[in-house]
Amino acid sequence: MPLEQGELYGDTVGFSGHYDYWQTLVPKNSTEQLFKSQAYDYYPRGRVVYFKESSSFRLYADRCMKKADIEKVASTFQLPAYRLARDEHYQCVSCNLEYVDI
Repeated sequence: MPLEQGELYGDTVGFSGHYDYWQTLVPKNSTEQLFKSQAYDYYPRGRVVYFKESSSFRLYADRCMKKADIEKVASTFQLPAYRLARDEHYQCVSCNLEYVDI
């Protein structure tokens, strides 16, 4: 999604919620069905956020995300530069010791 179409949140620009996206995702094949058989927060997670004041991107990434995965996200989002950050919200089942599968 182009930055101009992002959602303003204070001094940041982000994009819709993972849960909302997960709810609308309709599997098209057996691989996607297997993927969707788990909760949206089961897998390694992250988010890209743009900070308007500093004109910079922050890529929040789960500790389980490998460097190559992080670089692929940065490439897919065409980030010119970014700061890698961790946030307790973006944790998968392996990273979150308090994870509860509902």
